[in-house]
Amino acid sequence: MWPSWDITLLVFAAAFLEGAAGIDFGLLATPALGALIGVRDSVLTLSLPNLILVAIRAIGGGVPAPSLKRLMPFLGAGAAGAAVGVLTLIASPPTFLKWSVGVLVLLFAVYSISRQRIQLDMRDETFFTYLAGFFAGGLSGFSYAGNPVSIMYLDSTGAGRARMMRLTYTGALVFASVQIAVLSGSGALGAFESARSAVSILPAVAGFLLGRLLRGRIPPAIGFTLGLVLMIAAALALLIFGPSGWK
Repeated sequence: MWPSWDITLLVFAAAFLEGAAGIDFGLLATPALGALIGVRDSVLTLSLPNLILVAIRAIGGGVPAPSLKRLMPFLGAGAAGAAVGVLTLIASPPTFLKWSVGVLVLLFAVYSISRQRIQLDMRDETFFTYLAGFFAGGLSGFSYAGNPVSIMYLDSTGAGRARMMRLTYTGALVFASVQIAVLSGSGALGAFESARSAVSILPAVAGFLLGRLLRGRIPPAIGFTLGLVLMIAAALALLIFGPSGWK
């Protein structure tokens, strides 16, 4: 039941880097663990730690009621997308999961390095709200890769950085809750998988809290660069070494 030492260390390290430098826990941990145990098992193992960490961020930051009301269509579309993402995760062969997640993480890393920003046309806000919500939720349910899409959407609405991050974690909390509900309802998150994921909460929370204690001691530029390097390395490790066959 207890995850092996290397899985425990990777969960701790990914959570520590989120707490210390704001590096996305799921976006880093999923390909890193996927290189060892496969994407599907990686997502199952991270399901409860991810839920707890996004809950800490979402509840701790707080969200103003007017902002939350405006976000409701985005969250509704994202909840539907998260369910579709989970079903895709369950039904897809390991090779597809491996290449999809590896390429997604590399694309997001390249997007961050380019410093280019996609701006959605908010003259048709209803359309892009539902579209972005569905894809953000879908990628979150599939591989914890939905936060970049949420940020693209919220940035296009003109949300400031602080409010944008609070709303992003609110969305991530909703999507993570739907993900776990669908995983449990489908039987994919069985007793053994649930126990292993629950035990993994401990290194995740410990790493995150330790990172928060040290936050500010890592210069933002170094933290940003370190995060990108590690995400690229994890994605490449998944593509090169990740298992492809059925277990």
